Amino acid sequence: MDRALAMFQSDIAIAFSGAEDVALIEYAKLTGRPFRVFSLDTGRLNPETYRFFDEVEKHYGIRIEYMFPDASEVEALVRSKGMFSFYEDGHQECCRIRKVRPLRRALKGLKAWITGQRRDQSPGTRSNIPIVQIDPSFEGMDGGPGSLIKWNPVANVTGTDIWSFLRTMNVPVNVLHSQGYISIGCEPCTRAVLPGMHEREGRWWWEDAKAKECGLHKGNIETAETSNNGAQNTASVSELFLSKDIKAFSRAEIEEFANLEKRENSWIVVLYAPWCPYCQAMEASFNELAEKLGGTNVKVGKFNADKENKPYAMAELQMKSFPTILFFSKNLRNPIKYPSEQRDVDSFLAFIRALQ
Repeated sequence: MDRALAMFQSDIAIAFSGAEDVALIEYAKLTGRPFRVFSLDTGRLNPETYRFFDEVEKHYGIRIEYMFPDASEVEALVRSKGMFSFYEDGHQECCRIRKVRPLRRALKGLKAWITGQRRDQSPGTRSNIPIVQIDPSFEGMDGGPGSLIKWNPVANVTGTDIWSFLRTMNVPVNVLHSQGYISIGCEPCTRAVLPGMHEREGRWWWEDAKAKECGLHKGNIETAETSNNGAQNTASVSELFLSKDIKAFSRAEIEEFANLEKRENSWIVVLYAPWCPYCQAMEASFNELAEKLGGTNVKVGKFNADKENKPYAMAELQMKSFPTILFFSKNLRNPIKYPSEQRDVDSFLAFIRALQ
């Protein structure tokens, strides 16, 4: 913890939600260095959890930097599918809106983050997590792959040792722990477990026990699937770039569009695969770009260039890897490929301005 805070100073923050994270805050306090703490308020947490957050703030004399989901996205999900759709079609969609996208916004302002992941928490997804790693799923403030460092300082610490430390230091803990809750998330997706049951059995209990991650540590699942199957399992991955300001091109549409000699407007189009962590990491910035370009003469589009579309994209659209971003000028037939791994809004806008 001391090394992490010394290296990154105000550009690193502790992700806070549960017992392990109180231990992280206590470790940070013991270093004597300044530290930041952020948390994701999904809007579906237990009342006890909100009181716990308040206790932690008062105990340590800090202000937690809360991140909230986009109200319009939550509204659209609930209106179309109801309050408890995750019981029927899985928790990933709800978690993506309420947790993953707010986390992505938080991490875009950092160079590193600190988590309370432990290897013994979830043998199916966390047994191989390193203490320090390049984040495989998210991007930091500099943008591009490798721009965010992820510290897991209690990776090789057992749950028993964490609790011994918490009791020794006499720090706040969530009262739900005394009621049989071990791993605590959103209220509808968390329940108490019986003695002898694994802590993650109380999370998303209606789903496959091998993949109990909400998406905050999605790289764990991808690593496990790659090592077990030799390839990524893409069946459960949701669609990306869902902004109303982004047009989804079909294969026929992109072929016709790419062959136009002149276009009514200029376009910036992302070629992506939904499973790609780098595409997922730039989703928020690309959606924001589309919002900023609304009402201008530059339109924003997307094309799913995975699976059967991949050979075409590689042969005809300059794609070598995901994501590939192309600028189609209204006056030129051939698109211009975005050359940088900086995938923040300002970099995209500078690229567009240079070609206008």
